[in-house]
Order: sequence, then C-alpha cells, then structure tokens
Amino acid sequence: MSAERRPQKAGFRYFVSDEQLAAFGRLTLLQRLEWVEAAREFTWLAQTPETHARHERLRQGKFIDQ
Repeated sequence: MSAERRPQKAGFRYFVSDEQLAAFGRLTLLQRLEWVEAAREFTWLAQTPETHARHERLRQGKFIDQ
C-alpha cells in the first residue's frame, strides 16, 4: 500500500514533491546546511517547555521519562 493510502496514525504527516526534492538537490552544500540549521532553530523555538526539557535530557544522554 502506498504511503498516501495508508491509514493516518496520530501525529502529523508531510509530503515532499519531486520538484521540492529537485530544488533541494540544486542547493550548494552550504545552502543545505543553512537550511538544516534554520529548521533546527525553528523547531527549537517552537517547542513547549516540556518538549524542550525532554530534548535537553536526550541531548545529555539521559532517559526522557525519569
């Protein structure tokens, strides 16, 4: 069954078109790294305090449920 026809589970879903992949492929390595850094920064700023604390625990190599 294709990804588009699978029943959606909890969470979110994101589709990347062939055109989007091609555009990303045309970027230089520096532009790709800048894109990844911008995405990382956006997700960091958009985190809830609970998610931020869990992320920090993971970064430190700790379990997130303690």
